[in-house]
Amino acid sequence: MNLMNFKLNRSLEKYVGTVFPVNICRKIIIRLRINFLIKISDQTYSSIRRIEFVDMELFNAVYTDKGIVVPAQSEANSLYQDGYGSLLEDRRLLKLQPFEALYLTEKMKIAVIDEENKEKLVFQKLLWAFSPEDPMIWTRYIVYRDLRSRGFVARKGPDLGVDFLVYERGLYGKKAPRYLVYTVWEGSKESVDHFSEILSVAEKTDKILRLAVVDRRGEIVYYTLEEAFRR
Repeated sequence: MNLMNFKLNRSLEKYVGTVFPVNICRKIIIRLRINFLIKISDQTYSSIRRIEFVDMELFNAVYTDKGIVVPAQSEANSLYQDGYGSLLEDRRLLKLQPFEALYLTEKMKIAVIDEENKEKLVFQKLLWAFSPEDPMIWTRYIVYRDLRSRGFVARKGPDLGVDFLVYERGLYGKKAPRYLVYTVWEGSKESVDHFSEILSVAEKTDKILRLAVVDRRGEIVYYTLEEAFRR
């Protein structure tokens, strides 16, 4: 099953939503005239006709031994301008971080093909492929997804284990990142000295350090670490 955007009269959005699952062929526009019943608040039923489904065009990405690469220059530039990946080789190729590739795959913005066997890698296969090198990839991914869903652009963080550099909403490409985000799994053991070191980096670069704590249900709570934390 794939998800396709569909255009619908705004008065009906509260009953249906903005996406609808259907079986589709990629890059084909399907126009369907269908009748289906929707239960509404007064327990009556209403028939909706003439729903237009429009396929989302996916960018192509390739899974290589060096990571996930977007080879088409126009697509690479488009994603880069939206805050994804880093440009390589005279700005013609875009390399995506694993959490970015997972996010874009889940959002149906890219289709990832394995360079070796030409197989299309769905979200679960990508997650399995990334996990051996990064056991924390799932935790990092759900924090990244949460930040993106809140309207923040998040980039790969610097050294010291900081996961993300996060820009204020609407300021990516205009101002420097405002936050450093460090991801931890609830109940895991963390060194106070390590936190102190990261906090020093945040202070020297005039950034706010946020601790993203992920619980067993995948829910995230953000904490701000201040100078008092390490005293």
